[in-house]
Amino acid sequence: MFYERSCFIFDLDGTLIDSLGVWSQVDQELMRRLSNGRVMLSEDEAGTLRIRAMKTYGEGSDAYLKYMADLKRAFDLPGTPEEIHFQRYSLAQEFLRTRVHYREGAAELIKYLKALGKKLAIVTTTRRRNIDVYASQNESMIAAAPLSEIMDLIVTRDDVAHVKPDPEGFYKVLDALKAEPDECIMVEDALPGIRGAKSAGIDSVVIEERHNADDRVQLEAAALARFASPAALLKEIQAEIEAAAGGIHCMRSSS
Repeated sequence: MFYERSCFIFDLDGTLIDSLGVWSQVDQELMRRLSNGRVMLSEDEAGTLRIRAMKTYGEGSDAYLKYMADLKRAFDLPGTPEEIHFQRYSLAQEFLRTRVHYREGAAELIKYLKALGKKLAIVTTTRRRNIDVYASQNESMIAAAPLSEIMDLIVTRDDVAHVKPDPEGFYKVLDALKAEPDECIMVEDALPGIRGAKSAGIDSVVIEERHNADDRVQLEAAALARFASPAALLKEIQAEIEAAAGGIHCMRSSS
C-alpha cells in the first residue's frame, strides 16, 4: 500500500495537527474576556455557535463579521462587530502559536518519509497566514518538525479557487511535483479531502479524529484503510517498508 508510493499528501487540521478544537477554544476565551466572565461557554457550545454561523453565512471575513454581530446581540457584548472581530483575530494568532501541536506520531511520520526521499505535500482548507504562524512562530511545531523544511509543497485555501472536495488542490500537487495519481496517497481525517483526492484519482487512508466520529462508516468505505493516529500509520508504513526491504535482500542473496 505504501512501499511503492513516491508522494504522500496530507491534510493538516485534525490529521497532522490537533487544531480542530482550537477555534472553539478561541471563542470560549473571547466570550469570557469580553463579558468579564459573565459568559462561560463549553467547547461544544462555542463550536455549535460557530458552525451554525458558517452554515448560514458561508466563510470569509464578511461571514465572520456577521458571526461577531450575532455574538454581540446574543450576549450583549461591548464593542462593534469589527472590534470584536479584531480581538478574535488577535486571540486566534496567540492560540495558533501556543496551543496547536502535532498529533501523536505526526512529526515522526513526516520526518521518516522525508528521510526515505518521498515527496511530501499538504492540501488544506486553512489560510496561508495560519500556515505561516505554524511554520515560523509555533515553537512546538518548529522544534518537532518544521513544515517549511519538510514539505515540498503546501496548498492552502488561498491558492485555489475551489477547496476540498473539489480536486483542484490535488491537481496542483500532481503538476508541481510531477507525480502521477497512482504514485500518490492522501492521508486525511475528513470526507471532503478523501472525495477530492478520489476525484483526482488518488487513493486515501483515513486517520481517526474525534470531531469526525459521525462520519466513521463513510470514511472507512471511502478509504483504503483506517488508522487510530499518525503514530499507528507510521508503524504500519515502517513494517511494510522493512518487509519489502527484507524481501529485496533475500532476492539479492539468492541470485
